[in-house]
Amino acid sequence: MTFTHVLHPEIPKIKQINIDGVRYYDTPDGMLISITSLLKNFTPQGILDWRKSVGEEVANEVMKAATDRGSKVHKIIENCLTNKPETDLVGNYGELAARMFSQMIPALDKIDRIRVLEKGLYSTKYGIAGRVDCIAEYDKELTVIDFKTATRKRNERNEIHLIQASFYSLAWEERTGEKVNQITILTATEDGEFDVYRDESSNYIGRLKEMIEEYKNKQLVGTK
Repeated sequence: MTFTHVLHPEIPKIKQINIDGVRYYDTPDGMLISITSLLKNFTPQGILDWRKSVGEEVANEVMKAATDRGSKVHKIIENCLTNKPETDLVGNYGELAARMFSQMIPALDKIDRIRVLEKGLYSTKYGIAGRVDCIAEYDKELTVIDFKTATRKRNERNEIHLIQASFYSLAWEERTGEKVNQITILTATEDGEFDVYRDESSNYIGRLKEMIEEYKNKQLVGTK
């Protein structure tokens, strides 16, 4: 696979900073909260119930392993999409990450005309920043693409992932003037199932705005 990369307007670099356990980004428009940290305030009830049932220690260990797994798969994908394929994936990343990446290959074949990979974006309008996995054409339509890993495929959709991807579509348009209508979540699982979910970002912008207002209101209450 060889991937084409497309030039885009220059986007200022932003720097991640952690303050009291909350992730922010230092941007040309000041310190902005990360979309990930904002959305943590709206963690689905199912996840909160699971953490309570297994205990914080076990939950943290599971999340740590999931983060390590995801980071390895992301790195393989990034190298692949930048036309720097590796030959010894098992040796470099382990059998699990290599196997989960192999699930992604048919979907990666549909990616072309890549704008950015692992790029920091920010929105002056919404006061949020973050780092997008990929913006490229997917099946010939400009798309925010998010690469996910999971233990198993779930029937329900995690709305948080869709809202986050939709934010990146807004931030990209704000920074470049290029509109992105489609969001796509590609999920590889430990049990071998692969999932592609495509939707329109416009379906989640309303909820994103509600979350931003709820977060701001909580911050105001906390300062009184």
